[in-house]
Order: sequence, then C-alpha cells, then structure tokens
Amino acid sequence: MTWDKTALFCDLDGTLFNSQGVVSPENRAALEEYMAGGGLFAVSTGREPGNALTFLGDLPMNAPAVATNGAAVYDFAAGEYLHCWFMDRAPLLAFLTSLQAEFPEMELQVYTPSGICYCTPEERVHPQLLALHRPCRFTTLEALRDSDIFKCFLYAPARFEETLTRRLLAAESAGLCRHVPGTTDVGGPITYHELLPLDVSKGSAIRFLRTLPVMRGRTILAAGDFWNDYELLEEADEPIAPANAIPEIKAICRHVTVSNNEHIIPHILRDIIPKL
Repeated sequence: MTWDKTALFCDLDGTLFNSQGVVSPENRAALEEYMAGGGLFAVSTGREPGNALTFLGDLPMNAPAVATNGAAVYDFAAGEYLHCWFMDRAPLLAFLTSLQAEFPEMELQVYTPSGICYCTPEERVHPQLLALHRPCRFTTLEALRDSDIFKCFLYAPARFEETLTRRLLAAESAGLCRHVPGTTDVGGPITYHELLPLDVSKGSAIRFLRTLPVMRGRTILAAGDFWNDYELLEEADEPIAPANAIPEIKAICRHVTVSNNEHIIPHILRDIIPKL
C-alpha cells in the first residue's frame, strides 16, 4: 500500500506512547511500513527535542516535528530548529519570580533552545517528574534573564492547585501567556500546568508546516488525546483520538480508534486511511 498523499503527526504521551512511556514494537513496525510507502511521519509533542529523544530512541521520522507544544518546529533528522516562537521574557520572569515567592513548594521548568532548565533545587523535585524530564540542568530564573524561552512547566502539590490555577488564568487573561493544563499517566497520574507564548499551540505549528513544500498536496492526519492536542486536531484534515482520550477531544475528532495501549498506528493505517 502507498501513503504518499498523507502526512501523520502523532502526540506522544497517551497516544503513541503506551502507559509505560514507550513506543510499542507494533507501532514502530507500522510507522516504518508507512514511511516506506511514501507517508510522512513526525511527532507532535509537548516535550523538548532532547527529552523526547530519550524516549523515542532511534524511532525514524521523515518530516519536521512539532515540539514544546507548538513553540517550535524541529527537524530530528538534522538535529536543528526550523522555526521558533518565544515568550515575552522580561514580564514572564517577573511573574515566575512572584509565583516562586507565593508557592515555595512549586516546581518550575523553563524550556530554552539549550534544553530544559529546572529552576527548583534538585532535592525538592518530584522524582517521577525528574525521571520524565531528563536531560535537564538545574539553575535559577536569574541565570535565564538573557535566554530565549519556549514554554514553562509548573507543578505544585494538590493543596495549592486551586490557588495556582487562578493565578495562571489571571496571567492568561492579562495577555502574558497561554495557559494549558496537562496530565501524565506514566508512573502514576500527575496534574501540571504549562505556559506558552500567546497564540501558540500545536495547531499553529501545523499551520506553519502546511506552508512547507514537502507538505504540498498531502492530507494531514493528527492523533492526540488531551487538551494540548485540541488545536492540533482542529487544524488537521483528519483528526484522530485514541480510545483513552478525554471526552472533549473525542468530540472534535472524525475518528476514534483503539487506546494508546493497543497500538494505534496499525489501526490508523488499516482502518482509517483506506477509507479517506
């Protein structure tokens, strides 16, 4: 079978990754078959490229990828950023400094072109989150005053969740950032928050990718399961949700397939693409 008129962008956590945080052999084999048949494949992830590679290993991709929840388009094959969208650094750092004073138990990661910067002392970080976000380096907000910033990742114990959420939504309303809630089931459920540049999402990155010659004439399929995939799926020609996706994601998808623990890629190739 040939797939040379299609391009597939797939979320990682909760979609391409199973609950152990890995790509199954079945998904990998199906992706290799897809690319051999002319299909273009890349991930669409909230992860920083270096961090994504620690989980993807040598999984092949033959198209530019969406990284850091849409704040970057990254070519994994070439190892370089093709396009970047950065946050307004000065007001952001002032806001984050105020949050650290108000919520001293909050964990903070700042994503830069040089990787993930943990602005929390290592002895205070959640072991599960640290394991999920390596490689990283430990530093301070002050040390990042001259750094470009893609996005921020925040986590606080449950007793602070309501208050922290109000502060982040107020910052979004004031035009400082875009707020996206998140969750992971790798190692157990954890709820967190991400701050992105205004008007940036996985969907805006797909709009940029559509302008590239390599995408000309192709139907764009996208698969995702959570809030950070909403705009990605709205932008795709054929939006796909795994069975484990939240109801709001399933509601906007044309296709709902098996869960992330049941190897979604073979089902996309056999049950969805042939019917387009």
